[in-house]
Amino acid sequence: MLITLLAWALRLGMTAFFIGLTAAPDPRDGLDQMDYDLFAYRLSIGEGYTLEDGTPTARRAPGTSLILLPIYLLCGRSYLAAHVWITFLSALTCLLGAELLRNKWGHGAALGAATALALHPGMTYYAMFLLSEAPFTFIAVLGTWLTVRSLERMDQSPRWTAAAGLAWGMAILLRPQAVLMVPIAMLVWWWSGVRRRDFFWPLAIQAVLALLLTMPWVVRNAVVMHKPCFATVVGGITFWGAHNQLTFTDPQVRGDWIGLSQLDDGVRAWPEGEIEQEAIWWKYAFEDIRKHSRLMPQLLLAKVWRFVLPTENTPNRLVFWAFAVAWILTIPGLLLGWPELQKHHPLLAGTFAVQLIATFMCVLIFYGGGRFRHVHEPLFMAVSAIGMRRRFLTSARIPLPSILCEENAADSPTGAEFLATIPAH
Repeated sequence: MLITLLAWALRLGMTAFFIGLTAAPDPRDGLDQMDYDLFAYRLSIGEGYTLEDGTPTARRAPGTSLILLPIYLLCGRSYLAAHVWITFLSALTCLLGAELLRNKWGHGAALGAATALALHPGMTYYAMFLLSEAPFTFIAVLGTWLTVRSLERMDQSPRWTAAAGLAWGMAILLRPQAVLMVPIAMLVWWWSGVRRRDFFWPLAIQAVLALLLTMPWVVRNAVVMHKPCFATVVGGITFWGAHNQLTFTDPQVRGDWIGLSQLDDGVRAWPEGEIEQEAIWWKYAFEDIRKHSRLMPQLLLAKVWRFVLPTENTPNRLVFWAFAVAWILTIPGLLLGWPELQKHHPLLAGTFAVQLIATFMCVLIFYGGGRFRHVHEPLFMAVSAIGMRRRFLTSARIPLPSILCEENAADSPTGAEFLATIPAH
């Protein structure tokens, strides 16, 4: 709890220093947050999910705006309140990340994970903006914790199962690519074979509830936008931005994404409507794919490389080095911790794997980049904390007495007898 409060203070301090706690979103920090802020405000004053001129839109999924909506309903369009709220959710993720490990690996690993999440550049940076990263990270870790809890406590699972399903539904509304987790979860469940019959219904109920939570938005778009979808425009422009003449042929941007300004040759005319724009951008993307089909394997490898690459495509050198060093330091813990996680907590390992596979699929479909990876920092920090715990406990120069090792104390009759002599207080 203390680490979580300090993490919140750190995020508030960084926001105040670099951005300003009362500052409006700056388009230079990401156009996404401009839309999220606008749509949340329009919803709060009863104008619906619309642009400034009142035109209905679905160009962004509504999750981030829905996260901001309660704050705007209570405080008006207060950027101070919005920043306090987003930084609080980011800080609370530290507590949830620790809770994932506490029961199996003890307080040491939990405190390590919480501290790493409190200080991690990928967590502190995105908490400064009204982007989808901080809310999605919080919801994803919450969904992970609820899912594992529901599968561990089968006798009391209905409420935990329902809560997990709703959390994953919100994750899809925050980032629609999270819908890939539904079929992947079913495949992982079938492939694992571990207690398959017991886990089927909880996982099926979670999937159904997650999709049901998204249905009002999809139905709204079918009625208002004349297309049942999670978002318009953004899918088409992102796909074309990742599959075009430049990304196929220029090593500097291969595997990355470029904006519409670089794609606009001044000859093509864009339609007015969102649905029409999206359709034509998908059309241009597939035309470029057909033209450069022989380069597709090279492009896919470049996407994967950019996804795992420590460096960021940013002119900000502080961000560049902070993210690079953090990722480089995380990798050894991941390599050490993943086998330990699989061995001692396969449920948590499976839930992690579903999310990572879904993100990897999204990278292959669209483009690679650290921004896709950063939303999984709590997962990486948790696994890394397990790996570091194992490394330092097993390689210490002065061996710990077996009674001091939590796993040995639980299993050893001598340790159990010794612990029984210690007063409860």
